Amino acid sequence: MDNIYKYIGRQTPVVLYCEKEFDLTPGECYGPIIRNVFIIECCVEGFGSVIINGNEFEVTPGDCYILLPGDTIIHTADSKNPRKGYWCAIDGFDLRFIFKEAGISSLSPFAPKELFSELCSCLKRMVSEWGKNDAGKALRETALIYEFLGVLLKNKKTTTNDDRIERAIGLMETKYHEHLNIDDIAREIGLERSYFSVLFKEKTTVSPHKYLTSLRIRKACDLIEKEHCSISEAAIATGLDPSNFSRIFKREMGKVPLKYFQNKTDG
Repeated sequence: MDNIYKYIGRQTPVVLYCEKEFDLTPGECYGPIIRNVFIIECCVEGFGSVIINGNEFEVTPGDCYILLPGDTIIHTADSKNPRKGYWCAIDGFDLRFIFKEAGISSLSPFAPKELFSELCSCLKRMVSEWGKNDAGKALRETALIYEFLGVLLKNKKTTTNDDRIERAIGLMETKYHEHLNIDDIAREIGLERSYFSVLFKEKTTVSPHKYLTSLRIRKACDLIEKEHCSISEAAIATGLDPSNFSRIFKREMGKVPLKYFQNKTDG
């Protein structure tokens, strides 16, 4: 049953790697590369560019930019005055939503210039912590990620209802395996449950309970088909009660699990 836990996403933001980058070769080019984590870079000197999915962005001193998982990236350094600065790789629950809320996207990767000093300070301290090896290192790094995100959102206006529904979907997609219910989600995004349900259905055409249940059944199917988990293991790993799993599965898929997977095999 251990193999099912690779489906469970990392909950607490974590620093995966940090580095001071002051020795790039003039004209150096790196990529294309596709990463599955978030990259934060701050340029303090020099010049270069970053190409994201074919779109080129110039990098100049005072630029802080965030690269998203799944994008195709090419880094280049100026042929005379290559960029210098700091970068780190991070990952964790809800980061994509937070960066989206801050206005960061594949087509708009740069943080506001006026926030550079504070953002770069966070990144420099992450690099400083990276070389340490004491028991509190990971906690201090996580605190610095939260500080960075807090600075990034400093100028963000009040969250809209659409933002809240997007966050609710993000919560379901990343925490479906936990004992998550609709009351928990509504409370987490700051809405009363019945109002949340109305807004959610307006945006998705289904109730939040239906969305979460369908998501869990899809994830359970993946575990059974791809990881060869038992029905009971798949139920537990997706936050469902094994004693009710067959009934819920039939309601969603039209057949009980044994018949459903037998028909798929026979077909």
